[in-house]
Amino acid sequence: MGKTDFFNRIRNIFGVDNPHGITEYCQKYWSNDVDHVLDTAQNACQNQFQFDFRWDMERTYEPVRFENDIDWILIPFGDREFLWQLNRHRFLLCLGQAYLMTGDESYAFHYARLLHDWIMRAQEGENIDLGPWRTLETGLRAEIWLRSLCMTEHSPHIGDELISLVETSMEKHADRLLEHFSEHKYISNWGVLESCGLLLFSLAERPDHPRKKLWEETAIKRLTLAANIQVLHDGTQWEQSPMYHNEVYQCFWSAFYYGKKASVPMPREIEEVIRKMAYVNGIWKKPDHTQFTQGDSDASDLRDQITAGAYLLQDPVLKYLGYERLDYENVWQFGYQACEAYLQIECKEPDFSSAQLPFSGNYYFRSNWGTDGSLLHFHCGDTGGGHGHADKLHVDLVLNGEDILIDSGRYTYVDGDVRYALKGPYAHNVTVVDNLPFSPCKDSWINQSLCTCLKQQYFEGKTGAFVEGSHTGYLSQGVLSSRRIIWIKPDIYVLADYFYATGYHTYESFYHFGRQGKLSLTGSHAAHFSGEQTDAFLQTVSGDGAHTIIESNQSCHYNEISQNQTLAVTNEWEGDFHRITVVNGGKKGIARPVSVTSLPVRSIVHDTEISPADTEAFRICSGESEYILLLCHREIMTPTDILKCENCIGYGKAVLFDRTNEKQEILSGETLAWF
Repeated sequence: MGKTDFFNRIRNIFGVDNPHGITEYCQKYWSNDVDHVLDTAQNACQNQFQFDFRWDMERTYEPVRFENDIDWILIPFGDREFLWQLNRHRFLLCLGQAYLMTGDESYAFHYARLLHDWIMRAQEGENIDLGPWRTLETGLRAEIWLRSLCMTEHSPHIGDELISLVETSMEKHADRLLEHFSEHKYISNWGVLESCGLLLFSLAERPDHPRKKLWEETAIKRLTLAANIQVLHDGTQWEQSPMYHNEVYQCFWSAFYYGKKASVPMPREIEEVIRKMAYVNGIWKKPDHTQFTQGDSDASDLRDQITAGAYLLQDPVLKYLGYERLDYENVWQFGYQACEAYLQIECKEPDFSSAQLPFSGNYYFRSNWGTDGSLLHFHCGDTGGGHGHADKLHVDLVLNGEDILIDSGRYTYVDGDVRYALKGPYAHNVTVVDNLPFSPCKDSWINQSLCTCLKQQYFEGKTGAFVEGSHTGYLSQGVLSSRRIIWIKPDIYVLADYFYATGYHTYESFYHFGRQGKLSLTGSHAAHFSGEQTDAFLQTVSGDGAHTIIESNQSCHYNEISQNQTLAVTNEWEGDFHRITVVNGGKKGIARPVSVTSLPVRSIVHDTEISPADTEAFRICSGESEYILLLCHREIMTPTDILKCENCIGYGKAVLFDRTNEKQEILSGETLAWF
């Protein structure tokens, strides 16, 4: 027993091949990452810590330095998340990589110093669930410790005494994860993060350990149950947060990868969940490769996570959606030989661009897969637990590769007004009725009440696409809120908001624009957004109201916030009300607002004009293209009829006619939605 025995057990599972080759590869292709890791390692040698890696769950922007002993339970800035980030030990991985890349023994010395100090001084305490031994951190440390220990194996600073302490501590970790698990964690990201850690600790244990098999079997059983419960059939982790979707996804694929390396049979369900979750990352990846800041999410680049899935599953479509070659994180994860293996994987463009994730209620209209493409996201699904926001019927919009309509983000988990504001409906592109939030916060994680989304039709046609949803948040006020979105390909979007109501109400709709641009009013019912590379235009064409620009906030990462602008459109109305908004845009200096004209709609059978309260039609012209969009606000077909607008005839909730090349002959159009 001792250092030699320990590394003989874990080296082939958690070690990396050819560190010299990996170093040269990273210096050639990922030099910025090399610099970042070396800087982090050098700071750790001086007891200075900052958490600014892509998947650090709670980033920090101000370094904290300990002049003497490290206080492993420090809570600076009033945010306990720093304590937990510190105790996840990401800096140990940086020290290990720095040691292999430079051969500098000072990195291994401080690695051993910090690990020894933590084992000896980071005690459970009375509030164990609030400190270093919180089960989430207990699980997350497994992979960090095992990978980084393999990186420092050959240093004389890693001796038998330290390894003995590590083995004892790992056993303590595994027992804590085994014994402090409750059934509610099967639907929580905690359950996956903890169970992955338990499995990895079991893989590192000596074969004759009396609880090794129990740890292993329990971890795999928990992971399998969690995969079946918390990952929906469409591949989305149910918490409505891409950030935590990816934390869960990464732990699933880590468990799968290391389990296979240790020759442990892994259930088929785990592999299928990895595949589905990886494809979800591709579906909601923005043209700039980042994820939407939906729920508690940062605007993180998704390509490393997709690339990991592409390598593990040898999937050509995932490779197309990920990096061209293994990125920094994944080459250290999978080894130097994986670089060439990844290059040999075929690259294949997806056979879809738009997609729906119907179980989670997330819908995506995408023009193309290029970095200058356009992408609309519509959310009509559950709140998603503590990490979800009051964003029902929210819309994100990217035009010409640039953020136009945005989600305001999360910024902090600290209980208080800022947290409530960013979680609430006012921070999203939704409508608030009578100045009442439809899901008010009780505290940082719990809502006073929830409302139910009513998922409706989704359809993608040749000329356009359609999606619709409603929510019950204002039923007690006598209002059912509904939103239809019509996409006229490739870059015109119609937002049709309906409020089926009794009584008199105020309706205030919010449109949050990206902070990189400037918003201005161009008339009483129109606005212009001037971005870095895109001009975008918003026009209210029915249900005109007061248009006001307000100053607001946008957070793209935890602990980071800045000012942006929001358009508020306010109406007061009695009874049923609807508002139609048209958004378009394109390259800066070239794009122009589409021309929108209201047209009369007639009943063919009765030869009468239909009231705009029941049905409206709009001529929408963009350059040489001309469309007529027919919208029926309610069912009016009785007993048999058909509607006509100029040379267009049809019936349905939404019918789109392309009049670009035909102005005289009868057009039947494309029915995008029926009643």
